[in-house]
Amino acid sequence: MFESILSALLNRYGEEHHRVGSALHNVAVANLRAGLLNDARDAIEEAVRIRKLTLGEDDPKVADSLVEYGIILLSMKKYKKSINVFEDALELREIECCEAEDGESKREAKLKKAKIHHNIGCVNFEIKNYDEARKKYMQAIKEQKEIFGSMWLSAFRLVSNTSKPGHLTMASTMCNKGYIDLEQEKYRDAIETFTESLKIQKVLLEADNKLILSTMTNIAFCHCKLEETERARAVYKDLVKLQSESYTEQSQRGWSQSLKKLIYCQVVSFQFEDAFDNLRRLEEYLTTKARDKHKNAASELRKTHQLMGEVNYQIFKFPTLSDYTSRLTCTNTCGCADDRANVDVSNWFPKKPVNGSKMSGHRMTYA
Repeated sequence: MFESILSALLNRYGEEHHRVGSALHNVAVANLRAGLLNDARDAIEEAVRIRKLTLGEDDPKVADSLVEYGIILLSMKKYKKSINVFEDALELREIECCEAEDGESKREAKLKKAKIHHNIGCVNFEIKNYDEARKKYMQAIKEQKEIFGSMWLSAFRLVSNTSKPGHLTMASTMCNKGYIDLEQEKYRDAIETFTESLKIQKVLLEADNKLILSTMTNIAFCHCKLEETERARAVYKDLVKLQSESYTEQSQRGWSQSLKKLIYCQVVSFQFEDAFDNLRRLEEYLTTKARDKHKNAASELRKTHQLMGEVNYQIFKFPTLSDYTSRLTCTNTCGCADDRANVDVSNWFPKKPVNGSKMSGHRMTYA
């Protein structure tokens, strides 16, 4: 579609016209979406050239095309050049902010500037330059909070004000900063960042949205790494409930993974009855998968049966609280050992979530 529009505009105006620049920009975005990266790069380079020629070097639309160019270069893994292009776009956004004629225009220009900081952070994340990525994400978050002002302070009560895309962009930036914290094993900082993002997400998104589920998974993992098992257990319990309400293959797979993590927390907390009930649920799920010859289902089922045996032993060893108390007294007087902590769940410890930086939604805007 965009190619035909471009052809018509070229026939009508020739190459050096601002509408041709806009059409080339749109062709580049369409090719990026289609995975035609070389074609996307060629189109956006020409769009930048024509827009500079027809609109002026500092025009905001030149910045729009430079942002798309930076994203295309990132997709092509040309990281250094991508950062350079984003920085060129950032300079133009600075000019746009200074020349804005009213408050709303200035606000929009600042929000676009924050998105570029976000995107530069994403490039640095990809090349594992975590310190620089953190710096850029924090700069973006700072600017976003300044933009939203009083709306940010009451963001979790005023749904009408938080329903704008900018707030979700900020939540995504916070998640990216949280991923950096997690990679650098700054788990307390990560929890704080993810929790702040989650509050925004819960206002804007459905409860079972994949961004919400991912953020909760990261929070719970950080609690596990800090040995805050009860807090992790509470988050995993909520995750299991949310994921159990969807019956898609992907949701059920996510549910089973969250259930395993919940079982780990319950065993570590000596909540053996609850753990055994959930092991039965997991057994039923894995039995079906093994019957359908799903990869790794049989080995996972064997591992589940092994843990069921150990947990069942603990339940029958201490069937009631009074019995446990009497056994504990026995431990102190006759040398009987409390071996609840010896249940082997080393292979059940939650794995680190697989996270990737999320680029600003700015990239999907047509000119």
